[in-house]
Amino acid sequence: MSIVVFLLLINAAFAQDSTQVERKLEILPLPVLFYTPETRLGFGGLGTGLFNLGSSQDTRISNVQVLAAYTINQQVIAQARNNIFTKGEGYNFFGQLSFFDFPIFYYGIGNDSQSENEEDLDYKVFVFEQRALKKVVDYNFVGIQYRLIHLYDLIYEPRFLLEDQARLEAEAGTYSGLGLAYLHDSRDNVLNSFKGSYLEFTATFHRKSLASDFNFTRYRLDARKYWLLETHTVLATQFLGEFNDGDVPFRELALMGGDQIMRGYYQGRFRDKNQVALQAEYRRQVIPWLGFVLFGSVGDVAASVDQFDLGDFKAAGGAGIRLMINKKDRVNIRFDYGLGRDTNGFYFAFAESF
Repeated sequence: MSIVVFLLLINAAFAQDSTQVERKLEILPLPVLFYTPETRLGFGGLGTGLFNLGSSQDTRISNVQVLAAYTINQQVIAQARNNIFTKGEGYNFFGQLSFFDFPIFYYGIGNDSQSENEEDLDYKVFVFEQRALKKVVDYNFVGIQYRLIHLYDLIYEPRFLLEDQARLEAEAGTYSGLGLAYLHDSRDNVLNSFKGSYLEFTATFHRKSLASDFNFTRYRLDARKYWLLETHTVLATQFLGEFNDGDVPFRELALMGGDQIMRGYYQGRFRDKNQVALQAEYRRQVIPWLGFVLFGSVGDVAASVDQFDLGDFKAAGGAGIRLMINKKDRVNIRFDYGLGRDTNGFYFAFAESF
């Protein structure tokens, strides 16, 4: 990681100078070296465009990120993400266009899957997701969203979970869904919030009439709150609920873990139709370019809502450091270490986890 830190510090030094001038567009090219439990060591390039389509008084910063990476797990990642606010925040566009050639570990379905049943699962997947929202009153948006997922070239040669093979192979294909979305977003900064709140609710209907191979519905609730406790100190909280109904393919099940919530657990270590999770993070900026965080979370997955059992919930926690590469827009690179039940993970990523 010393090479990464060195490169980021150089970039941060230049970024500090750039904050003296107000700019409509700022492009941050970065070499990428990262590590997560899902990928292990990966490397590539990340380009981030920061821009404001209005004025700083009435329009928050928009961003577009383009990532190309390869990992020692022989995974290929190509991804473009956007979060755009038009002038006066009349409209908000959020989504991604991605391709993953992504061998993963598969542990089965349910909240009691066993780590010793770890299997290799390989597939390629194309992802297009886009949400278009219109502001109805300040900070409140409503609109529609569309998802198109195409999963193919699945390879699964089980040693333990033989009974899952037929299901996994049958559930490759196309998942196409159209849905409704509501968003309340009063965060002062979408990449690194000091204060405000965020509430997102979506309902997406995947139907064969939309060229989907499977009929299922996904409901998602994401609620966050940010408090500025004192200068340079923030408390952030998040509740995430994902609820699926119908003929849900294995990849579209709720996946616990990853670099955003329940850090420390491999993403998909536990998967099922429903998931709830709660996390809190204490963020402290020590000096202008360096900060640290402490975080903790609890959550679980279940086949149905009435099967959630608080006694079975998993816990995770950890700490991390933050390198601020752009002071004006408060852009951080984060390096986190998370611990769960008999598991742990390192995470290196752009911007805050939530």
